[in-house]
Amino acid sequence: MSKQTIDAKVAASAAWDTETQEVHGGQTWRLCDNFVEDFSVTTNAFGTPRDALKASTRALEHIHHYPAADCARAIESLSQFMQWPKSQLLIGNGASEFIDLCMRAAPQGSFKPGPYSAAYMEYNRAAIASGRQVIDAFDKTHDAAVTVIIHPNSPTGDFMSLDELECVVQETSGIVVVDESFMPFLGADWRRYSALELVEKYADQLIVLNSWTKLWSCPGLRLGSVACGEKWYKTFKKLQTPWSCNTLAQAFCESAAGDMEYMEKTWSVLPGWKKRQQDLLADLGWHVNVHSPLWVPWVFVDCGSAEVAEKATELAMKAGCPVRWCASFGTPQHLRLGVRAPQHQDILQHAWRAHFLNTPTQNGIHH
Repeated sequence: MSKQTIDAKVAASAAWDTETQEVHGGQTWRLCDNFVEDFSVTTNAFGTPRDALKASTRALEHIHHYPAADCARAIESLSQFMQWPKSQLLIGNGASEFIDLCMRAAPQGSFKPGPYSAAYMEYNRAAIASGRQVIDAFDKTHDAAVTVIIHPNSPTGDFMSLDELECVVQETSGIVVVDESFMPFLGADWRRYSALELVEKYADQLIVLNSWTKLWSCPGLRLGSVACGEKWYKTFKKLQTPWSCNTLAQAFCESAAGDMEYMEKTWSVLPGWKKRQQDLLADLGWHVNVHSPLWVPWVFVDCGSAEVAEKATELAMKAGCPVRWCASFGTPQHLRLGVRAPQHQDILQHAWRAHFLNTPTQNGIHH
């Protein structure tokens, strides 16, 4: 059977043991015979920063040595980028490592996701694996030991203000983990809107995680961080597996954190690409989440029905442009599309218009 004939349900769970793991994007591109671009992930559309890639390549010469156990140079660079004390910052093997650490280290009790119709499910997996009960996101009658806010929320793209975040912290006696893997996409002043602004005030209660694999498009490398108060810093450092951030990832981080030319391009161009991508989806009669700011690097779109979303997923695969069908989030009528370059948007749009509107754009180009 050709890779392209694999249906959406098979593609959506590719490479995952759905009995024990949560489904993520980023796997289906391997199933495409004619791969063009991966819309199923939310990594930076500009790809990996070139200088950081060169730095990690040079670091291969040192893999006969153990990595720096303190990750000092990488943390120093990341600390400057985040405007956050290096004495309260740890880096490791992606945000996933710290998601597990948070669920293991937090006080016993239940877990509650943020108040959204759908949210990143890896926290649910980690909570259940740690023996925690999962409370409904809209349950206001039970306090949770761990509350998680994705900021901005994946997959919906909704974004809380700092005042709203602070209310969440004040309304619970448990800890609040804020996942800010996409916050730096906001712009040069992203730090003003970050939950890091609240950590000092709620040092025993508030923890901020980042997955740097999104901003710097390096998920194959794995790079994440946790920023927190002194108590939680010592707890996580005690529990963290030694050398969890390898030599290549440390070199990459040190370089990428200082690449402001890459950041300026990200801030100035991607919002326009997202607006264009949203307009194309609207042409199909689909409805994007208008509450998601343009700097959020993906589009959450309601296709009208689960059947249409599933068919759109299959067509995208055939076009070499896999998308994220949101059935695993519990919203099967939705798709999540990473923001991608206009020429790749047009290829995907051509495939969808040909089927859903029976009016393909000329040569795959939208006018």
